[in-house]
Formats: sequence, C-alpha cells, structure tokens
Amino acid sequence: MSNPLRPTDRLEASLEAFQEPVALATAANDVAESTLVSANKAFVRASGWSSQELQGRRLSDCDAALIDLRPLFDRNGQRRHWLVIHHVAEQKDAGRKPGAAAKTTGEKTTGEKTTGADDGFRALVESIPNGVLVHRNFRPLYANRACARRIGFDSGADLMAEPTLLPFLPIEMHNRAVRRHRRILEGGDPGPARVLRCLTRTGEPFWMEATEECILWQGEPAVLVSLSDVTDQVQMRRTELMLREAVDNLSDSFVLYDSDLRILLSNRRFHELFPFLPAQSEIVGKPMQELVEASVANNVVTDPRVWRDREQFIADFIADRRTNEISISEDAWPDGRWDLVKEQHTRSGGFVSVRTDITERKRAEFALRDQESRLEQALAERSAQLKGILANIAQGVTVTAPDMRVLLVNQGFLDIFEIPEELGRPGVHASELVRQGLRNGNYPRAEVEAAGGEEAFVEQRLASMARVTRSVDQRTLADGRVIEIRQQRLPDGCVVSTYNNITDRVHTERELQRQREKIYQNEKLTALGGLLAGVSHELNNPLSVVIGQAALLESMATDSDMAERAMKVRNAADRCAKIVKTFLSMARQRPAARVAIQLNRLIDDVLDLVTYQLSTTDVAVTCDLAPDLPPVTGDPDQLSHILVNLFINAQQAMLNAPPPHRLLISTTYMETSHQVRIVVRDNGPGIPEEIRSRIFDPFFTTKPVGHGTGVGLSVCHGMVTAHGGSITVDNAPEGGAIFTVLLPAGGEAQPELPEAAEPALQSQEEQILVVDDEPDITSFLVEILEAAGHSVDVASSGQAALTNLAGRDYAAIICDLRMPHLDGPGLYGALSETKPHLLDRFVFITGDLLNERTDRFLKKTGRPCIEKPFMPNQIRQLVDEIAQRSKA
Repeated sequence: MSNPLRPTDRLEASLEAFQEPVALATAANDVAESTLVSANKAFVRASGWSSQELQGRRLSDCDAALIDLRPLFDRNGQRRHWLVIHHVAEQKDAGRKPGAAAKTTGEKTTGEKTTGADDGFRALVESIPNGVLVHRNFRPLYANRACARRIGFDSGADLMAEPTLLPFLPIEMHNRAVRRHRRILEGGDPGPARVLRCLTRTGEPFWMEATEECILWQGEPAVLVSLSDVTDQVQMRRTELMLREAVDNLSDSFVLYDSDLRILLSNRRFHELFPFLPAQSEIVGKPMQELVEASVANNVVTDPRVWRDREQFIADFIADRRTNEISISEDAWPDGRWDLVKEQHTRSGGFVSVRTDITERKRAEFALRDQESRLEQALAERSAQLKGILANIAQGVTVTAPDMRVLLVNQGFLDIFEIPEELGRPGVHASELVRQGLRNGNYPRAEVEAAGGEEAFVEQRLASMARVTRSVDQRTLADGRVIEIRQQRLPDGCVVSTYNNITDRVHTERELQRQREKIYQNEKLTALGGLLAGVSHELNNPLSVVIGQAALLESMATDSDMAERAMKVRNAADRCAKIVKTFLSMARQRPAARVAIQLNRLIDDVLDLVTYQLSTTDVAVTCDLAPDLPPVTGDPDQLSHILVNLFINAQQAMLNAPPPHRLLISTTYMETSHQVRIVVRDNGPGIPEEIRSRIFDPFFTTKPVGHGTGVGLSVCHGMVTAHGGSITVDNAPEGGAIFTVLLPAGGEAQPELPEAAEPALQSQEEQILVVDDEPDITSFLVEILEAAGHSVDVASSGQAALTNLAGRDYAAIICDLRMPHLDGPGLYGALSETKPHLLDRFVFITGDLLNERTDRFLKKTGRPCIEKPFMPNQIRQLVDEIAQRSKA
C-alpha cells in the first residue's frame, strides 16, 4: 500500500531520525532567500526558536557560522530542498570532526595502537573496487576510497566529514530508508541485496547493488553496507526492456531462439499467427521441435513433404535451421495468405525468424505471371505479326536480355529518344543506350552529378534495370516532353520496356485541374452572390426613402444652399444604389449595362477619388498610360470598383514595407490578342507563394481581424470575368505584387441612351391605393402622390387592401411584391376573381427581382414593376399613365 504522505511530509518525518540538529529549507536559487519549513527537536533547541517561530524564517536569519547546508535532490537529479545542519553537533565530541573517529569492526578506540593485521585489513578494504560503508543513523562512520569516489569525494575521509548520507539518496526514498535502517539496527532481517538509485554530491543519479548487515561499531550497533556499481547493468536492462517493447509492437512476426533452438523471445504478432502455441508469457524455453510439431498437427503447414513423411519433414526442417546461416523464403498458409520468412543465425549462436505478410504482393505476382504466360503464348503464336506492328507503332518498345544486351528495339523508341539506328541492332549493350541518352540530355544533370559522374550513373541505371520486376515511371526530357516508361520482367529474365509520349495527356490533365479550380471558384462566387443579393434587398428599402426624400427636398428647396445639400445627399445615395445594383447583377449572373469606356480617363477619375487617401501614407503614384488605347466595352461603375479595390489594396500592403512607397499604374494595348492590359504594381512585401492560388477566394484575407473581409478581390474577380476578361497576380523579382487585368478591346457597346422625353401628362386628382408593409416606403409614396394632387389610401398587407377594395375602386394600385399575410401576387390573384377590371391598374414595386417565382409572375401578368430604390418622377409618371388608361 502506498505511503499517503507528500514528499515534503516524508522529509519532515525523517528529520527526527537525526540525533544532530537538522532542519529542512526550501530550495530557492538565492540560498539566503530559502525559508525553513521544518526541523527536528534538536535543531529547535540549538536555534533557540520555538517550532512556530522557526517555520518560515529565512536562512539569512540564522548565524552562518553555526549552520551547514547540503542540497537534497529528487530521483531526476533536481534540487528540491536544503538540509540545514547546526554546528552544535560538534560540541558532543570536542576536538573531533563529525565522523573522523569512525573505525571498522575490531579496530581499537582512539588512543590505542593498531596491529599490523588491522593495517593490512584496512589496506585491503581500501583497495577493493566495491564500495564499503559503515553508518549509524545515516551518519558516516567509515567509507573506503571506492565508495567515496563514486559519490564524488576524493577520499573516504572527505565523505566521513559529511554529517549525513541522506543527501546522496533521492528525497523520495528518505522516509523508507530511515524505517529500514531502524529495523536493521533493531535486529531485523536486512533481506537480500537491493539495487538502489543513488545520487552523487552534484545530484547525478547512479545505481548501486547494496548488501546491508548490522554490526557492532565501537560497541554500538551500526550498519555495514557493501556496494557494487550496477549503473551499466541497469541501463542495459532498461535498453533491453525498450527493445522488447519495440519488438512486441512490430507488425511482423518475430521469434528468437538460443543456440539450442529454444525460444528466448517472441512478439505479439507471432502469437496471433500461431494461436495454438503456448501463451507469450509461457513460451520462453520451448524447443523449436515442439512448435513445428504443433504447427503440423494444426494443419498450417502447406509444404507437400509433410504429407509424405511427417517425422522426416520435422527433422529436415530443424536440420535446415541449424545449418543455413541465412534463409529467405516464402511460406503459404492454407487459407491463401502468404508470408515472407527471413531467418538468420546470430553471432552468439542463436537463431531469429521474421515473418512479413506479403499476401497482396503474391496476388499481384500471380496475376502478373498469368498475364505473362498469356502474353508469352501470344508472342509465340504471332511473333512475326507483332514484329511488324512494333516496327510501325509510335510507342517505343525494347526487350533486354538478362545480360543487359538488347534483343529488340523498335523504330518508335529510336524516334522518341533520337537514338541512331546502329544502336538499335540486337546485341548492343544497354549501357550504350544510356550513354547516348546522356549525350542527348535526356537525364537530369543533378541526378547524374548525384550518382558521381556519367560512368557511375550508367552503372546505376544498369543496376536498376537488373533489379526491376515491374515498374511504371515518368521521365521529362530536355525539350519538355513527358515519357511514360513501363517495365516488366518476363519469366525468362528478359525485361520488356514500353515508352509512351504522354505529353498531351499530362497537359490535358493539368487543364482539367485548372478547369475544376475555375468551376470551384465560380461556385463560391455564386454563393457569395446569393449572400450579396439578400443584403442588397434589405438595403433597397431604406435607400428608396433616402433617394426619394432627397429628391423631394431638392425640388422643394427655396434657396440654392439647401438644394445643393439635398443634391449631395441624393448623389451619395445614388452611388449606394449603384453598388447595390452591382451586387444584384452579380447575384443574378446577368450582364450589366455595357458602354464604351476610355480606360485612361477612368483611371484618372478613380485616382482623383483616392489621391488624398494615398497621400496620407506617402504613396507616390506613377502612371504610364498608353496614348493610343482603344476603348473597352463595360460597366463604368464596376470597372471603377475594380480599380479602387486594387489601388487601396496596394496602399495597405505597402504599410508593412519600409518607405519609399511606390504605386505604378500602366495600360497597354495588346494587338495580337486584341486586349487592353492594366497593370497595378506596388513595392510592398508581395504575396507568399503558398497563398497566391487562394487570393481570389471569397472570404480569404491576409489582413488582421477587423481590417478585411476577403470579399474585395473575389468580387473584382467576378466582375472582370463577367466582362470577358481575366485578373492574375504575381510577385515582382525585386519585390512587391503585380496585379494584371486583361479586358477585350472594342466590341459593340450598349450605351445608356437618355430616356426620351415623355409628353407632359395633365395630373388630375385620382384615388390611389398604396399597399406596402414598410411604413417609411408608404409614407414616402403618400407624400409623392399627394404632392401631385392625388388622394391616397394605405394598406399594410394584401389582406388589408382587399378590405379597402371591397367598398370602392381605385385609379391605380401600387403594390409591393413581398409582404406578410397576403403578398402582391396573392392580392392580384384574389382580384382576378372579384374585380378583374382592376388588374390593369396594378403597379408593382420590389427590391428583389432575383426570385424565379417573382420573375415568372411578372412575365405572366405583363404588369410594370419598379425596382427599389426609385425616384419620385418614376412613380408620378407611371401612376398618371395608368390613371389615364383606366379612364379611357
């Protein structure tokens, strides 16, 4: 049962075993800062403090002339405490150092003469290699030179000057050692020799085999300890245990026999393969013959000799193991499994056997042999026909004999590797083909140099060909062609090699991978578009109110300052609306409006917007714009967004680089590809290679949290792609990132023509119904229509609108498509049954045309729909048109 005391409690308990005044202190780095934690009664009396006063006192409070310190180490050699010894102990034996008068059994006391025999005995003890130690209560009484030197002292006298031996034992052993010492002094049986973990005076661990015996020393009981250094044996035992554990965890079966072919060691896998043998803990010492007999009896031996003469098979099996130094064989199990058996004699006369499961390899070999057999038969039947075919196929084919001489080389091989025809004749050594390949540069130079030169490389290639059984490899030639090489060893030892130019296939696979990546990026951008569409829809309602109210305020302003302020608010809101429409356009995956754009002018306009922001971080902008740049067809708002994003990203990247900060913007017309190229280059830290392929991924960003969302570049990528162009990124050799945008030049533009002026309609007072669940929208519409002289009723849902329509008709009905309870399509369907004459008076408004159901509904009804945000004139004009038509 384990001792429940903590290590410190055990140390405190062992202090009372000392007759001398001793105390225990903490092991602080600064000795003076160490504090006393416990002491025996003798120390309390010697110090003059009470037990309560003593605890927690610093060693600096003690008289340094009256105390001695000894470090106490744990089993790992770490200092844990100080043993404090009070010099009052010396007063007990005036004029004598502690331990100085200790003598071996039979020695005369101080002042008496020793005999020659005693001197001879002492000289004998001092000369033996084992340590001899006599102590009482761990106070050394005698120690020979071997004992003292192993602990770290020059002589036994130096060790006997120590007040106690406990510092040379780990602190974890102190309490147990004290109890054992008392038992031996009281006449108890010391028991057999023990292996102890001891410590040198510097705390280094070592192991001693200790034999203890109680003797009389100067008439009083003491303990005689005979010590033998077994550190090397303990280390070897630990190494042996680790090796045993490693062997036991091998995936291969392992068994070791001694010179008499009796088992010394087996692992777990061995017993899994042979479950009928004795258990792993019981099998040591069993003879090999007993194991072989058990295997035969359990029908796990498939050797046909066992069925002819079982006893003779067992005898031959054991005799082979005695005579064969090394044996490698394959062993079949009845259930179809195969093992590779490696057996070898050890230097000490033992024998080791290792089994490796090769079932899968054997199955492959059997399949290969079957294929080779069929191929050999076909070759024998149609050899002449095959020679004609081999001579005319583009694939290279060679057949090499076991002595490395060429038996067959077809024209395809000569063409692929540019080998002269004379080297393709039968009888040419394969080394000549390798040398010709070196002259043609078909092998990587680094591989040749690693082999030690050309001739060493030739020998290496021949050795590799000699070992081949079946292989598939690829080799890239100096001109970039990729050749697939398949080699197969035939049953007669010949090697058939085929060489196939797979350059196009490799390029196709790379292109397929690129297309997969492109599809993956498009899928992520589609998901991003859906998210943006939802956000855009939520922004449209407040933007409608801001734009409309700003327009009303501008038209109603009585002074120019107020009108100008209203115009600025409307312009800013218009910009927001354009951004929202851009998001929606991406989400719909529909082309935005296309107009002819002069990119140089657009770049100047964008720089005007960001010049101040760039100047705040001392970014010097240099433009190299081609003067003859043709226009491109695109959406100016989207292209402006792309340029702003690239400029600001460059500025933020250069913040992490030392000044000066330079931003270079250039444009070029690429006449060959009929494209316009925009290059944005900075001198920042560049983009690490490992993240460059992900830089356009949605939500991927290298900026700290709070400084980037990872959306900007992915949105730019989507916009450029929608314009039929591409955007790439690279690092400049001298540092910095280079973003390149390619856009198609020219093309048929779709300019946004100014709306034709509508004939002014005479507004007359009409009754209008507004149906919308957003109070801000309804109040805005009411304000517009009432300002135009109309009377307006409001309903917050389709259900409320039915109540209004039950009692009267309206000249126009402005209805939101998406509402709770009863939406716009539901209201339209209800009126188609009750008041179909009102259907032509509907005007729908919505902030989300992305929904397919909404799109189908509008196409089916043919009713006009105004997309939020809208302007007051749009509402007034459309309402007046519908009101006039309803009267007609």
